[in-house]
Amino acid sequence: MTSDMVAKAPAFPGYTPISTRIFIRNEASSSDLENTRTKTTSNDPTTILVYGWGDGSPKHVAKYSEGYHALFPSARIVVIINPIFAATTQLLPQRTESMRPIIDTCFPTKDDGSERVIMHIMSNTGGIYAAATLNAYRERHGQDAALPHHLCVSDSTPGSLNFTSEVWRWSRAMAMGVPRWFPLPFKFTQALCAAFLSLMNYLAIAMGVEPSGVHSARIFTEHGYATPRALRLFCYSKEDDLIYWEDLEEQAANARNKGYNTVLEEFKGSPHVGHMRMHPEQYWATILRCWEQAMAMDEKA
Repeated sequence: MTSDMVAKAPAFPGYTPISTRIFIRNEASSSDLENTRTKTTSNDPTTILVYGWGDGSPKHVAKYSEGYHALFPSARIVVIINPIFAATTQLLPQRTESMRPIIDTCFPTKDDGSERVIMHIMSNTGGIYAAATLNAYRERHGQDAALPHHLCVSDSTPGSLNFTSEVWRWSRAMAMGVPRWFPLPFKFTQALCAAFLSLMNYLAIAMGVEPSGVHSARIFTEHGYATPRALRLFCYSKEDDLIYWEDLEEQAANARNKGYNTVLEEFKGSPHVGHMRMHPEQYWATILRCWEQAMAMDEKA
């Protein structure tokens, strides 16, 4: 971590930046940390990686970190903030480099079986940078190395990868992140975002570059990158207007066919990445249940 990184990092009270976009939750004191560790079990996660949705603010993404801290007080919790613009313009080497501080800080050596990790991914933008983290781990520790994790929570992701049918919904998500002072009406802003995304898609095709969303979906079904030992939990609702539930169920079925154990959890009436906000008890109970299931799977392996 450099002083330049810290200087440019957004204000995020209670968290220490390790880059401009990656933050580790602070413990109140060393004695508090020691007290929580005495209460933990050998099956609690050691590290939790929380990938925020596109343009999600630290204040809002931190609510997931706090929820995890309530469940697993001794776990190291890392929050990753993900701008949509970067996800659509950066090439894989740039995306990988931006996630390298996670590997340097949390996984500096190759897995020896001691790590118990949860990856919590929100929306497609979160998935893009989670995939970049998997790539960064392999680049650091070798092509035979997959980032160790036991549970992968996919909240409102992944959806369809068909650009033509999805571009208007993706542009809506991008337009929602535009500052309020931007002078154009929302529909015009969305149209500009759609034009921008279309241009980026055209350039990717012309250059023979795999689009970031397609890459992330592929990587998470390749055992060499995403370990099949990890349980997959898909959280979704039929009211999500950005990720259609049929597409998400199809992606979950594809993961299952590729050898991943999957769990689908439907939330009634909640919007895109709004399941925890509307149904907190169901949300955290589901994650705890799936973590216990993942630990049981690991013991049998």
